[in-house]
Amino acid sequence: MRFRLFLSRVAQQQGILLLFVIAVATLWLAVTGRLTLYIHQRYIVFTTGMAVVALVMASASVITQSRAHQQTHFVWWRRATACVMVCMVAGMALLVPPTALTTTTATQRGINKGAVTRLSTDKLSQASIFAQRDYSHLTIKEWAGLLAQTHDSAFYRGKTVNLTGFVTPDTADSQIFYVSRFVVTCCAVDAQAVGVPVYAPGWRERYQPNSWVTVTGDFAAHPQRHRQQPVVIMPRSVTSTTQPKEPYEY
Repeated sequence: MRFRLFLSRVAQQQGILLLFVIAVATLWLAVTGRLTLYIHQRYIVFTTGMAVVALVMASASVITQSRAHQQTHFVWWRRATACVMVCMVAGMALLVPPTALTTTTATQRGINKGAVTRLSTDKLSQASIFAQRDYSHLTIKEWAGLLAQTHDSAFYRGKTVNLTGFVTPDTADSQIFYVSRFVVTCCAVDAQAVGVPVYAPGWRERYQPNSWVTVTGDFAAHPQRHRQQPVVIMPRSVTSTTQPKEPYEY
């Protein structure tokens, strides 16, 4: 009898319970620093605030609901369905570990496609960048934006880079992989992959796609002419590393 009553209450309050679970999961992601795997950093405060409001409202609704509505004529399958829905959402939200987007997504969406690389050049000019002697602060997105502007290898001569990203194969050139990152504009759904080509024949014997590496080297013309990527990084070192706490660029 008590179990049937429990199922009835779950069926009645499934919407509130789902809201409660989602709010708790959002707050958990925020506390553990993993909410940025799903949304842009600038929305963290707003999203966390809304989750707190939702949690308070859901809790108040459950507490203040009249006991007069506990008795219900819901049939058994509706009760069971409500319980299953709540359990599934709770399990997915709280038990499935959040992960960053992978090489598979980058290959599906394409590297350096869309407006991401063009956007990076809005904030950067060739003159302002190369008037400086330290290029270590430039991100993968910014280098990809510059490579989209010009393929003149002389333009990059003497420019040393140190980039950390995940390995994405070049589907058109087996001697190249991209050191890549995802650029998030709003959330992970709109994330676009950007990358800088690295010339490393036989790289598959040492590095796996989707593994994280730190690449240090200099830009140079591709040893073989008429390639899709005429300017590449000639690496002095490629070091395996772990995924950083902030895997995305913004």
